[in-house]
Parts: sequence; structure tokens; C-alpha cells
Amino acid sequence: MNLPEAIANIECAEDLFALLDVAFNPSVLAIHRIAILKRFGQELEVLERRRSPLSESERPAVYAAALERTHELYVCGGSEIEPFFRPRPRDVVSVERLRRTTSDTRAEPAGFAGSEASREGLGTLPGFP
Repeated sequence: MNLPEAIANIECAEDLFALLDVAFNPSVLAIHRIAILKRFGQELEVLERRRSPLSESERPAVYAAALERTHELYVCGGSEIEPFFRPRPRDVVSVERLRRTTSDTRAEPAGFAGSEASREGLGTLPGFP
């Protein structure tokens, strides 16, 4: 199995660091796990596109250096880190608009009395009908 396939089959970020033999700060990884993995993936895409194809012998060192650089960005907490989950303007909804929408469409809660869930004992606490 080559390195990209091995990375694709990894189950957690800690395994990625172990595979590439890169030291990491567990508290940084706990906070920035998704961002580190996403940025690492983006960096690998750039590396694979910019350079001539990497040989299997040079790929581990190049990948490890990319992972180490990515991790260090978050250890230092540099201001150059761009947030990945920045909302786009169309994704932002005002609170007032949200209140109007939910108050107009609010339905009455369905009762369980007489329903099949009640007859089957579902949705009721023991000792209550």
C-alpha cells in the first residue's frame, strides 16, 4: 500500500502523525483537529499539483514536512491562519427574521394519548398511562 492509500485509511489524526513520525501537541490537536487535517489536505493538493510527481521514496519526507508546518501554524496561533468555517453572506440570517419564521410556522405538539406509541408503551414513563 502506498502512502496516499495509507493516509486515506487512517481513522484518526493521531494515527496520521504516527504514520508520518511527526510530533504533535495533544492540546493543540484537540482544539484544531479538523482545521489541521483540512489545511494539511489542501497543502498536499498544492504540492502534488505544483511539483513533478513525487516518488514513493520522497513522499514521506515531503508529507511529514507539510504536516509539521500545518501543526506549527496552530501551535503558534499565528494571525495568518484563515478560518475555514467563515460564513458566506448568504448563509447569515438575522435573528429577527429567524424569530418571524419560527413563530409563523410553529405547530402544536402532537399528543401521545390514544396514539399507537402510547398503546405500545412507547413515549411514556413507567407508571404513567
